[in-house]
Amino acid sequence: MSRSRLTIIAVAGLAAASVAAVPAAAGGGKPQKKTVKIGDNYYSPSKLTVNKGSTVTWKWPDTTGDTHDVTLKSGPKGVKKFASEQAGSFYSYKQKLAKPGTYKIICTLHEQEMKMTITVRK
Repeated sequence: MSRSRLTIIAVAGLAAASVAAVPAAAGGGKPQKKTVKIGDNYYSPSKLTVNKGSTVTWKWPDTTGDTHDVTLKSGPKGVKKFASEQAGSFYSYKQKLAKPGTYKIICTLHEQEMKMTITVRK
């Protein structure tokens, strides 16, 4: 085989290897800080995707409103349940999500209509 043909094959092989590596790197990422607004019987957004190690902050409105809480109904295996205090306004609650998987969040006072899902990527 000629030298130029070997060079082309080597370059093509390197390019293919680097393209194959991109999806693996794209899955992870740096921890993020996300805010969820608590409204009148809803979380906004109701679905959220974050990287492993991210911190989510739930913020109650600055006006007097209905009382709500943030409670982990289910999460990845081994995650300890967490819950905020019940509050109506001027309150925030933070939780670091260190384990990849799906977190189902509810307000225990309005469980039927007030729920959200957080997906934590690896």
